[in-house]
Amino acid sequence: GGARVVGFAKGAGMIEPHLATMLVYILTDADVAREELDQALHDAVEESFNRISVDSDESTSDTVVAMSTRLQPAEDLEEFRSALTDICSALADDVVRNGEGTNHVIKLAISGAPSKADAVALGRSVVNSPLFKCAVAGNDPNVGRLVAAVGKFIGDMPSRPSLDQCRMRMGGRQIFSEGRFDLSPQIENELVQHMASAELGDDGEAAFPRHKRTVDIEVDLGAGDESATLLGSDLTHAYVTVNADYRS
Repeated sequence: GGARVVGFAKGAGMIEPHLATMLVYILTDADVAREELDQALHDAVEESFNRISVDSDESTSDTVVAMSTRLQPAEDLEEFRSALTDICSALADDVVRNGEGTNHVIKLAISGAPSKADAVALGRSVVNSPLFKCAVAGNDPNVGRLVAAVGKFIGDMPSRPSLDQCRMRMGGRQIFSEGRFDLSPQIENELVQHMASAELGDDGEAAFPRHKRTVDIEVDLGAGDESATLLGSDLTHAYVTVNADYRS
């Protein structure tokens, strides 16, 4: 029907929705009823902004607002919902990519979880692990830190899935299966290259973002059918400097 959806967001640090220092405004002219717009926004946020983390800290500034003039017909509600989710997902990616001190964006795909909540919680255990985030910052394929973050979460699960069922991949390469590391000097070198290729760097006045590459990680728990994808940031010297050197 020719309806449009646009959005813009502010976010840098203290990003861990459901609360974050994040302001998001989405504008549309689609003729969608208030109740339908509210539900569509809720669902889109759940799959986008509620799947990101820069530093695991929260703030009371968290806001996502959608407003519509309802001037254009929206005959296909599912098409509108899809467009809204796409906008939210793109903005969520930009929030992480522009995070305080961020030099790598981590894309973590969890599968084989007993429930959606388990998949999301496991993802947060990994993307919020300081040791793993530091390893990513240094382009260090420290698979042990990844396995430790996964194992830490599994140990607290009532069902206690076995690590023997778990498979992990980084940069498309299998790195852990059947309770053992699948590594070699060649694979480790390839992992270093994969991580280095995702560096955002600092080009001064260059257009943001330099690229959309991510450090890609897949974790299959082998314990169910649920999945979730989360985005996280590395932990760099720049992040510490930003948050240690200013006074409120």
